[in-house]
Amino acid sequence: MTIGKLCIEPEALLLLALLYYLDDSGITLWVLLACACHEFGHWWMIHSLGGQVRQLRLSGKGAELSLSGVHPLSPPQMCLSALAGPMVNLLLAMASIFGARHGYGGRLYFFAGLNLGLAGFNLLPISWLDGGKALEGFLCWIGLEEKAQRILRGCSDCVVLLLFLLGGVLFLESGGKQFTLLIAGSWMALVTWRDKNING
Repeated sequence: MTIGKLCIEPEALLLLALLYYLDDSGITLWVLLACACHEFGHWWMIHSLGGQVRQLRLSGKGAELSLSGVHPLSPPQMCLSALAGPMVNLLLAMASIFGARHGYGGRLYFFAGLNLGLAGFNLLPISWLDGGKALEGFLCWIGLEEKAQRILRGCSDCVVLLLFLLGGVLFLESGGKQFTLLIAGSWMALVTWRDKNING
């Protein structure tokens, strides 16, 4: 489904519907707010650096901004635009903690943790996450353009494998009670494998 510059894939709609259905405590709106602020950070930085966003695509692996080729960003600018989203989440986390400590509601601590988690996750050096895109931009910036993709794929594979193994260990040691990291690692492995097959 495409609305203007927004493209929503069926798997994203299914995931949102599932989250909403399973949400008994009203956290889905907080998650969507944190994600929207994250994407705004990317958009604002891209716009500030003279780039243009062609499309915002929502899929099963999250949100992805596609840039117009009319005003391409340089490698340093790509680093900044990739890091802008997590930086907005970190600022929101600090502001939420400040607000909670000054009596604006304990729920802000939850929002702070949510933003910290979102920032930390996106900073992982995996090809389709902000950390991976920032790493690729940095490698191109220092003159390793030809090796950037190979290095990034190696980092992605190592991080995904580590998360999957840690998830498995945690699952076994908890007697099957702690399965979140295992599911996350499995999902990231699946997405990375699919992207590798699509992009060659």
